[in-house]
Amino acid sequence: MPIILQLATVFVAAFSSTAIWLWLARQYSWLDHPNDRSSHSMPTPRGGGIGVAAGLLCFLWWDQTLLNEGGGWLPLVGGSLLLTGLADDLFTLPAWTRLVLQVAAVAAMWPFFSQLPVLQVTNGVALSGTWLALVISFAFVAWINLYNFMDGIDALAASETVFFCVGVFTVTALSGSVEPDFSALGLGVAASGFLYFNLPRARIFMGDAGSYFIAFAMAVCGLLLVQRSGLNWWALLILPGTFVVDSSITLLGRLLAGAVWYHPHKSHAYQLLAAKWSSHGLVVMCNAGINLLWLLPMSLLVARRPHLGPLVLLIAWLPLIAVVVAVRRKN
Repeated sequence: MPIILQLATVFVAAFSSTAIWLWLARQYSWLDHPNDRSSHSMPTPRGGGIGVAAGLLCFLWWDQTLLNEGGGWLPLVGGSLLLTGLADDLFTLPAWTRLVLQVAAVAAMWPFFSQLPVLQVTNGVALSGTWLALVISFAFVAWINLYNFMDGIDALAASETVFFCVGVFTVTALSGSVEPDFSALGLGVAASGFLYFNLPRARIFMGDAGSYFIAFAMAVCGLLLVQRSGLNWWALLILPGTFVVDSSITLLGRLLAGAVWYHPHKSHAYQLLAAKWSSHGLVVMCNAGINLLWLLPMSLLVARRPHLGPLVLLIAWLPLIAVVVAVRRKN
């Protein structure tokens, strides 16, 4: 089947699955009820990330190489994280239970991590094998939780997923060294099928089921492009800069203030701006602008000049750090 028809089918699968889940959630009251730490004011169905998983599963039906290269861990690990998130959506799991289940799922991917290409940190420092696997395992668990922290207003996380997937595809395609790899686009199109229902005012949230699974799938797509298509490590790391910077600085600030890091709150820069501007959509558009006009060009630069990777990453993220610090200080 031509790739355009595959992607169209993925969108239809994600769109229709989200619509069905939305109906079920309303019927059985699987709702996210607002509280003083919420950014929404009406009870809203959650767990809509199931639709993204359905769309990606549809894509995997055609792209068997993803399953073959994963040695079977891709659907197993992704499925376990999806179920963990779904259980948390429906029954509210203790924080440490969620963390243990995430660590166990990521540990199953150790053989894959240890075979990834060398990460050249500096001229004299490079990570590979066991050390690389250790660093990536920690980063993987951290990313799953940081992405979950950023899923606090309408359309932000879903639109970030679409950008990231289109971004890694674009950087890989324009590098000129390999054939375009469409695996990331499969996830991006699936996320766009859900995004339709998540635009302000959202009719459904992705929930922990969605955020855990989608964060996992984003990271896997990026790592597979590093492995299969020679995507530069630093080009990959630059793209999710807004999410990494906002969530990391907010987490650090809360730890320094003695707050319990995993308790819900509304102190992320994006949440503060959404409250100040009384608009989720404006924050999402600002995030999209930063992604398209700043982070994507920086990532493309690193793809062409790999030796500048750490320097360009620092340049790309410094303005984001300044903005997040300034927003949090004013509030």
